[in-house]
Amino acid sequence: MEQTISIKQLLDILKKRLGLIILMGVIGVLISGIFAFFILTPKYSSQAQLVVTLPQTETTNANDVTTNLQMINTYKDIITGDLVTKETAEKLNAEYGMNLTAHDLKEIIQVEQNQNSQMFSIIVTDTSSRDATNIANVTAEIFQTNAKNVLNVDRISIISEAVASSEPVFPNKKLTLAVGLFLGLIVGIFLALVFALLDRTVKESKTLTDDFGLTILGNIPAMTQKELNAKIRRQPSATTQSKTVSTETKTKAAAERRRRNRV
Repeated sequence: MEQTISIKQLLDILKKRLGLIILMGVIGVLISGIFAFFILTPKYSSQAQLVVTLPQTETTNANDVTTNLQMINTYKDIITGDLVTKETAEKLNAEYGMNLTAHDLKEIIQVEQNQNSQMFSIIVTDTSSRDATNIANVTAEIFQTNAKNVLNVDRISIISEAVASSEPVFPNKKLTLAVGLFLGLIVGIFLALVFALLDRTVKESKTLTDDFGLTILGNIPAMTQKELNAKIRRQPSATTQSKTVSTETKTKAAAERRRRNRV
C-alpha cells in the first residue's frame, strides 16, 4: 500500500513539474546539437579491400584453411608496421603533399578481416574524406608491393579501392541528439524530485491530522483571482444600493413630518 502511494506521489510530482522536465529535455537537445554540428570535428572513413592468395598444395585440408585465416593477423602486423607505414608516409608526402609520420599512420589505420574469409580491409579514419581515401589506397599499394618479398604468397589482389565518403562516421548526429534529449530529461526529473523534497508546505488537510495529530476546526476556501475580482466589483454596487435606500427612507420621513405639522 505504501509503495502504491509512493508511486502515485511520484507521478503527481512529475506531472506537476512536467514543464520543467520538457524544458530540460529541450536544453539537452540544444546543447548536444551545438556539439554535434559546431564543436566536434567530423571524421570520415574510407577502406580498401584486399585478398591474399597463398601457394596451393596438392591436397587441401582444414588445417590449410585455418592457416590461411590465421595469416590475416600477420598481414595486420605488416600493414601497421614500420616497413609499410614509413614507405607510405614518404609516398603520401611526395605525391599528395601530406606531412604525416609513420606514427601518425599507425594511429589512423585499422585492419579488419571479414568473417571466415581471406578478404580483409584497410580502413583509414581522418578529418578529411579525400585524405582518408588517399591513405587507404597508398597503404594497400605499398603492402601489395612489399608483402610478396617477406611472405610466401602467390598473389595479392586489391579487389576494391577506397572511395571518398561524403557522410562522416563521427559524430553520429542523430545518436548525439538522442543522448542529449535523454540526459536532459533525466536532469529534469532529478530537479523535479529535488524541488519536491525541498518544498515543506502542507498540501493536504489530512497531513495535519495524520502526521501531526492536530484537529481541524474549519477550512477557508481558496478563491481564484477571477472570483476575487467579481466580489470586489459587487461591493460598490451594494454600497450604492444601501445609500439609495437610506436616502429614500429619509425623504419619506421628512414628508411624513410635514404632513403631521399641517394637520
